[in-house]
Amino acid sequence: MRTFLLIDKNGETYDITVKKSTFFYGVTGLGYEKETEFQRIKERYALLRKNFTQQKIVGTVRFWQPDAETAYFNFAQFCQNSPLKMIYNPQSGSIISSGVETAYVDGTTLYLPSKYLSYNNYYRDGYITKIEKSDGVGDSLTVTIEFTATTPWYKQISQYNLGGDSQGSKKYDYKYPYNYGGGVTNTVSVDSDSRQLSPVKVVIIGKATNPSWSHYVNGVLVSSGKVNGTVLPGHRLVIDTTSIPYSIKEFDMYGNFVADMYQQSDFETERFVRLQYGTNMISVSSEEENEIGIGVEAQIEYATV
Repeated sequence: MRTFLLIDKNGETYDITVKKSTFFYGVTGLGYEKETEFQRIKERYALLRKNFTQQKIVGTVRFWQPDAETAYFNFAQFCQNSPLKMIYNPQSGSIISSGVETAYVDGTTLYLPSKYLSYNNYYRDGYITKIEKSDGVGDSLTVTIEFTATTPWYKQISQYNLGGDSQGSKKYDYKYPYNYGGGVTNTVSVDSDSRQLSPVKVVIIGKATNPSWSHYVNGVLVSSGKVNGTVLPGHRLVIDTTSIPYSIKEFDMYGNFVADMYQQSDFETERFVRLQYGTNMISVSSEEENEIGIGVEAQIEYATV
């Protein structure tokens, strides 16, 4: 049985596939639609434009008695604490939780994704834009909800190569797709099975002097970037295409914002990274340090799941 779960902006969760309690069914909008424009040339047509339309996921939520009205009220309040994330697992029957939110290596906090990171879970960001309620009948109360998406479906993948002395430090046993340490120095690789360009956070762990990065797809260089400045020991330089506008920012080891580094970036390079189909390798270098920690937190996007 497929399962759905909502996460509000504070990280609180609401499971909407619990039988005899709160159950989401009759779901539509899991596919996709494209806006297209063609030009006719005699008996043939040339494609001029194609864009994905904004998708709406619609379905019915049933709340069972004796506390259906209270459960509905709490659900409606939860939905207003937006933006929301919808997690969808089409196969396993339960949302998979890794049980890991934060980890430490040599006393340093790493940027790790949420505890629901799993290859079996798909995410979509958005808002509940409509709730239609009617009077309860029999042993339950039903409402129709509309989730308007602001992103495609995506999987979250995290790969870290700590570099330097941390390569020999304590390793943590994360569930796949977590990966920690090992591999080629100053390099991480992510395999994408999606034909869509996918956003990513590239995390460079200081110390790094005038750090630069290169993105290869199946061994071919497709983009590069550089920041003129020093990332302090334990700090992170984050090149982010998972949010709009794209950004290049420095954070301390606790995740606190330090500085906007966009203006210090090399405008003669592409700078921003989006993953492509195949093997994506991202490498970093520094003008003074030989080994640097690097991480990739990717959102592999899909038109439909």
